[in-house]
Amino acid sequence: DVLSIFSEAYPSLEGTDFFPNWGQATVVSEVAIDGNNTLKYTGLNYQGIQLAEAQDVSDMAFLHIDYWTDNSAQLNVFLISPGPVETPVSLTVPSSGWGSVDIPLSDFSPVALDNLIQLKFDGNGDIFLDNIYFRK
Repeated sequence: DVLSIFSEAYPSLEGTDFFPNWGQATVVSEVAIDGNNTLKYTGLNYQGIQLAEAQDVSDMAFLHIDYWTDNSAQLNVFLISPGPVETPVSLTVPSSGWGSVDIPLSDFSPVALDNLIQLKFDGNGDIFLDNIYFRK
């Protein structure tokens, strides 16, 4: 009941490009935190995630994301279908510790959930991401 994009808790979607060249200034790296790989976006302006192939997540209910920052004031996540059709959802930046959110996929309307090709994050500061997955 999970389609994992990035997580060590679940098998992740193979062939995903976590650093497509979209002209962004963000520096992407994977860092281990307590032995667990996380994505680190340094100097975030925007950053895409290109799925290896289009995914049908229309039978899922939520996008789950764990995230942390100590210097960001803004973070948005987008789902993207061909066109491109993209819709942002603003995330509350945690003031301490990790934030965890389950975003209803209906919040991303009118993105075609049966033809999802990309995710995108925009904002500022340095952001750590983990457990990016769709769930029922």
